[in-house]
Amino acid sequence: MQFTRFSHKATVSCVLTVLLAAGCGPRGLARYSLEGTVTFDGKPVPGGQVILEPDFAAGNRGPGAYCDITDGRFTTPPGRGHLGGPHRLRIMGFVFSTDTSTGDSTGTPLFPPYDIRLDLPRANARQDFVVPVSPQKQSPQPR
Repeated sequence: MQFTRFSHKATVSCVLTVLLAAGCGPRGLARYSLEGTVTFDGKPVPGGQVILEPDFAAGNRGPGAYCDITDGRFTTPPGRGHLGGPHRLRIMGFVFSTDTSTGDSTGTPLFPPYDIRLDLPRANARQDFVVPVSPQKQSPQPR
């Protein structure tokens, strides 16, 4: 009986210690929002994604981020933005169509995935992208 009480008290004590320790100190890495526009061939990209990955080759480490493109605009979800510093970005754009008989929506790629490297500020930021019609260009063209 005493062993059971001791085990219960020890378990409760350990759980409280872990919970208190988890509440102390920094709450993880600072993440910043990124918003902007994406155009291709002079028009807003109807749908797609912007994927942001810290550039490990440039010494940036941490979690990546992504955001959806809707009608040419994108914004990272709250609390799930980028870390700042060197990043590799991949922009994918799609044109969506709906089959009227089934109601199914399909996406057709508007251009090949567009990969760029960009040094993002360690702050909330705005960045507009012009995806080149010629895939040889690999740098962003701010508006």
